[in-house]
Amino acid sequence: MKQTVFIGALIGILLLTGCGKKEEKHNFIGTFITENGVRFELRADSTTLITFSDSVKYEGTWKSCKAEDHLEYANIEFGGYQEYYYLKGGKLYRSEREMRHDALGTKVKYQE
Repeated sequence: MKQTVFIGALIGILLLTGCGKKEEKHNFIGTFITENGVRFELRADSTTLITFSDSVKYEGTWKSCKAEDHLEYANIEFGGYQEYYYLKGGKLYRSEREMRHDALGTKVKYQE
């Protein structure tokens, strides 16, 4: 009986550590600019403001994710698509495949 309760609690904890979990503090929070001059502001309340070089602005959401293989990254919404941008290791990607293979990433620089 104790083993069943322990296993159930462990499974519950593992489910809570997935991509959809909101945390108090993310290591992605802040403002950064891409090589192309696009400004991203990732806020602590999981909202974002994207400002393009022609001053067009887009407000959306973002979330911090942790894959089963312990890969940590952020998904940034654009145009209603939650998984439009992938942010990892100082680069912005357009697909999970590109991010995992470190291909075609755009370098970003966080502002202080």
